[in-house]
Amino acid sequence: MIVGGALALLAFGAISFVLRIEATVPALGVQWVQSGGGPLALAVDPEGAAWDVGVRQGDLLLRADDQEVVSALDASQLGWSREEVELTVLRGSEERTFVLHAVSGLRSEPYPYLSIVGIAFWVSGLMIALRWPNVRGGTVFVVLAFSMFLQLALSHTGRGDTLDRAIYWIDVAVGALIPAILLHLAVSVSRRAVPGPRWWTGSAYLASAAIFVGAWWSAPDGLGGAYLFGDPVAALESVQRLEPLLLTVCLVATIVVLSRAFRKVPPGARRTQVRWLLRGALLGLAPFVLLYHLPWALGAPELPRWAQFVSVVPLLFVPAAFTAALARYRLNDLDILVMRGFKEVTSVFAALGVYAISTFILREALGDLLDLSRSGARYIGILIMAVSYPSLRRRVQVGVEKAFYRKRYSYRSTLLEWARELSAETDLQSLLNRLRRRVRETLDVEEADVLVRTGPNRFSAPADTEGSIELEPADLDSLRESAVLAIGEGRFPAAPWARLLFAMKVKGRIRALLAVGERKTMDQPLTTEDRALLGTLAAHAATAIEAARLVQEVRHRAGEIERLHARQAKILESSAVGLMLLDADDRIQAWNRALEAIYGLSRAETIGRSVADVFPLHVVRRLEQEWRSDSDPGEARIFRLSLVNRRGLRIIANLSVSPVDGEPGTDASRVVTFDDVSERVKLEEQVLRQERLASLGLLAAGVAHEINTPLTGISSYTQMLIEDCEPDDPRRASLEKIEIQTSRAAEITGSLLNMARPDETSLDSVEYGRTIREVLQLFEPQVRGSGITLEIEVEDGLPSIAGHKGKLQQVLLNLLLNARDAVDGGGTIKLSAHQLNGCIRVVVEDDGTGIAEEDLGSIFDPFFTTKGRGRGTGLGLSITYGIVQEHGGEIHVESQSGEFTRFRVDLPLNPGAKATA
Repeated sequence: MIVGGALALLAFGAISFVLRIEATVPALGVQWVQSGGGPLALAVDPEGAAWDVGVRQGDLLLRADDQEVVSALDASQLGWSREEVELTVLRGSEERTFVLHAVSGLRSEPYPYLSIVGIAFWVSGLMIALRWPNVRGGTVFVVLAFSMFLQLALSHTGRGDTLDRAIYWIDVAVGALIPAILLHLAVSVSRRAVPGPRWWTGSAYLASAAIFVGAWWSAPDGLGGAYLFGDPVAALESVQRLEPLLLTVCLVATIVVLSRAFRKVPPGARRTQVRWLLRGALLGLAPFVLLYHLPWALGAPELPRWAQFVSVVPLLFVPAAFTAALARYRLNDLDILVMRGFKEVTSVFAALGVYAISTFILREALGDLLDLSRSGARYIGILIMAVSYPSLRRRVQVGVEKAFYRKRYSYRSTLLEWARELSAETDLQSLLNRLRRRVRETLDVEEADVLVRTGPNRFSAPADTEGSIELEPADLDSLRESAVLAIGEGRFPAAPWARLLFAMKVKGRIRALLAVGERKTMDQPLTTEDRALLGTLAAHAATAIEAARLVQEVRHRAGEIERLHARQAKILESSAVGLMLLDADDRIQAWNRALEAIYGLSRAETIGRSVADVFPLHVVRRLEQEWRSDSDPGEARIFRLSLVNRRGLRIIANLSVSPVDGEPGTDASRVVTFDDVSERVKLEEQVLRQERLASLGLLAAGVAHEINTPLTGISSYTQMLIEDCEPDDPRRASLEKIEIQTSRAAEITGSLLNMARPDETSLDSVEYGRTIREVLQLFEPQVRGSGITLEIEVEDGLPSIAGHKGKLQQVLLNLLLNARDAVDGGGTIKLSAHQLNGCIRVVVEDDGTGIAEEDLGSIFDPFFTTKGRGRGTGLGLSITYGIVQEHGGEIHVESQSGEFTRFRVDLPLNPGAKATA
């Protein structure tokens, strides 16, 4: 039904438009006024038909076509019925007759454009009636829209036929009704906010009805009441001027009602709705009423054509603003839409201005030089306009946007470029602060914040982990689909100001939310363009935030790793066990303080070096044997490995080799521990040696006692037989050999007794340097001519020590004799003596055959010898060890088989010092 009625109105309007657009206005060229005698010619157009035939100002009209004319109102209608009119006038006392031919002309009002505006109203009314019939004020607006369509599209031709009269009275009726409907619409939309002026609507409708009744009463084709007045034309015009006056009053009342509603309605969609209704009234209707309708109602001179056009152009804005406000379609974007439209219109006008200026310059300023025709100047002007339009349009758009956004323009224009540069920021908190500040400045919002995802549905600000929000699964699904979620006021207590949430996605997953509040100017909510801008910003910033978050996490974990490394390093450094970390290439990665003390190399000298460059070959091979063994891929242990450290000291250590991660095969890095057990081994060996010596002492005492008795008899009888033999007796030589061997056997048994029950040694002051020289005097003849080189380095002025000179000489001589036997066939023997740390250190070193690794622990045992059969008794080093221990000293041996042997003897200056070896 609604569609049928609307189509009927459209068809009626189309008929009126066709009739009106083809109609002309007959002009006789004379203006009649009412006088006491009848219509009087007030003014005659010198270029009109009446002047041409002889009608002059002051002529009194008596008859037209032989019919008496008594009213100026009737005289003004002459020419509408017939194009040729015969007038009889009285000039002075003479009657004259003139035949006039009416000249037809076009109307001056912008009827085609007004019809277009009427079509816009018709479309708006039909749209609201079909799609939003129940919206507040919707019915009133539909009536207003169709009424405006009839008012603007219907226009009588003046022919006076039935259709023309129907068009005229419908136009009069809707013209009287429109002011009341307009005020009714404003009151309907704002009735809750402005309850007072409801009675204004009734008053407006009464006034509209009064105006229509007055028009019917005064019209010549109505009741003709205008003829009751002395000047019926003036009476009729006075009634017709009531309509624009009522429209002006109702428009002012509408603006007042909407303004009061705008101030009282809280920020939101309804306030935006009222604002756009107010803008439609102010920007669309007000220019038309004030510049076109009201001047005519007040009898002001008619405006020029261009001024009339300027006054009616904004009318097209009224249906657009009213429809958008009532339909609430993209209310937040109407500013943007208007701005875009204004940009395009301004660009077109600017292009037309370029065209006009170009043609003017080409014809007027350069016409003499270029000799261009009018069409040539136009073509060149069109070319200049076309070439300059793109850059002109860009400049116009920039200028309009600067005027629209004002101080926020620079922020908006650089926002996305700034967002792309966010990835350079790696500090998460600094990045979030910059982002919040930039969003607030760019969009002029009260509050903005970034909430990082801290749980499946939880988001919180990094600076305030307690102030978090929980989203429903449906909210997350909505954010995944549309990337923006509108929320109500106070929904989240932690962020009561939030109105919009923008998803910040990285690889399709929501990593954070950009929460944005209302604008500081609450009557200007965020537009779709603003939301799109924020959505793009959120997309760019999400990557930067994720990168900063990962950097922060990496830094946090790196800090934890550093703290763990520091803790581990502290543990390693505080450990009494030496620790060494090897990588897959057997390069040293860690070396603790304990291992520095054990091996005699600092950390700086070992880190990064291969283990083969640091440790002796036999240690490296043993380690490789253990960690490459397939029998036990886990931890391997090496017990009591003997090696010489970089200080030249022989140490004994227990080693363990373990993979770093505990799982063999996953990582080739290994940890090697060194437990220095040299002192413990020495103590164990000392105890064991004491036990051996005790056992051997008992054995030696028994053996010596049992052997000495027959040896004494053998020696005695041998001496007696020698005395009885002649010098040339052949048996004498055999007897002397028996005596020598008996003496040797006695010496051995004596040594055994000395070892088992050493005599109490009386200690005297011994000048040790002199003692060394005396031993060398005995030893040097034994190596002279044997190819042995003797290198002596004895510190001058060695202090005296408390000791037994003979036994000390025996110690040094035993060591030199062993060195001589080791370099048999040629070599070097080095002897050095120095005072060091409260003792005298004597070192005897040779480059002979050396001692096997497995024999080093037994060389001080009685009867143990590495010499060939018949070349030693195995008691020399045992006796030497006993003498050194008796003097409170220490004796150490270092050797590598086939390379060298080094004996070090430390004799304390204070003989009361406890001996350890």
